Amino acid sequence: MTTLSKRILVVEDEAIIRGSLTKLLERHEYEVADAVSVKAAITRFNLNEFDLIISDLRLPGGSGAELISLAGAVPVLIMTSYASLRSAVDIMRQGAVDYISKPFDHEELIQSINRIIGDHQQKKMAHIDGDQPLLGNSPEILHIIQTIRKSAPTAAPILILGASGVGKQVIAKTIHNAGAVSDKSFITINCATIDEDQLKTTHRLAKEGNIGSLFLSNIGDLPMVFQKTMCNLVKDKSLRCLVSANTDLKERCEQGEFCEDLFFAISVVTIKVPALREHSSDIPQLTDYFLDRFSAELGIQVAISPEGMRALIHYDWPGNVRELKNVLYQASILADPETLISETLLGLASEDHTDTQALTNKSSDMPVVADLSLEDYFTNFVVDNQAHMSETALAKKLGISRKSLWQRRNKLGISRSKI
Repeated sequence: MTTLSKRILVVEDEAIIRGSLTKLLERHEYEVADAVSVKAAITRFNLNEFDLIISDLRLPGGSGAELISLAGAVPVLIMTSYASLRSAVDIMRQGAVDYISKPFDHEELIQSINRIIGDHQQKKMAHIDGDQPLLGNSPEILHIIQTIRKSAPTAAPILILGASGVGKQVIAKTIHNAGAVSDKSFITINCATIDEDQLKTTHRLAKEGNIGSLFLSNIGDLPMVFQKTMCNLVKDKSLRCLVSANTDLKERCEQGEFCEDLFFAISVVTIKVPALREHSSDIPQLTDYFLDRFSAELGIQVAISPEGMRALIHYDWPGNVRELKNVLYQASILADPETLISETLLGLASEDHTDTQALTNKSSDMPVVADLSLEDYFTNFVVDNQAHMSETALAKKLGISRKSLWQRRNKLGISRSKI
């Protein structure tokens, strides 16, 4: 099994040192990109896509230490010819992961880099193995995030409505993590399968203060015989109740199939989660997240092709985010090493849904040249437009994320215009 990719950005204005360091790192199987200044680094690259940044302290137009705050969670290793104990302490206080003096011993440098990247990837794995974050920048998701910010600090019960697979449990965990009881346990109960013993045990644990948030999944399927007891549990101030449903509970009340008291108890705050097709602009961000997660799990670097991303955006997604995750997981498993996930590998076209290729050809505003392969077209488009378009604009025009654009550049050997 291949190890996770190890990408390093070298920021050094002296060409001899930059070239020597790049060759050293490449001999040790690192992927290396380079820049001559802080401005060049942040203009040409998304710093979050690297596992380590190695920068000279003194650079044209600014200090390499500026990268420490710009790089976020990515570790920054500072190197300088002006070594002193005081400057080392200052750099470490600013947040540098380590400090080396020129000239440096190659073996010691590589050992240090291996250690730093190993630690960084362990942290990334810990994040990937944790709860899925609530992702998206669409108006629909931003409205949900705003509702969570306002309601999470309170004790009010929250009803989360939406079809199967939209991410109701993700939202419930986000509320729990942002609330006052985040240090206590998050307990999930499937109301469709609950029994009397489980209900009594839950009530007892709540009274003892052992539950922070109780997530009642599929409450519309809760048998009538348990609804009065559940209503008392929801009203219990010793825990936070978060509830999900994929049916119209108000209509169920009118039909006598759901307790009205319970409905009013759980719906103090209501969050309606849209189907994925209603906020398809969030699909690239969700795709990047899932592919990062699967890359870590499978031990390979998985990325999607431009036509694959367009297919994802135009698909109807009856199974919502859960279906997107499963489709990408299967494609990641079946993908050949060093090959981008294609539209064909996604397998989205079916008798029940519009052929995604037809949708792509109809809605894409980029002309397709029949004589060019996809790779040729991608290369020509990027080379012809990168001088007057930003990376964000290029990625948007191609229907992919900035990260996918970066990966595709590296695969095809398309360098960004020098600054």
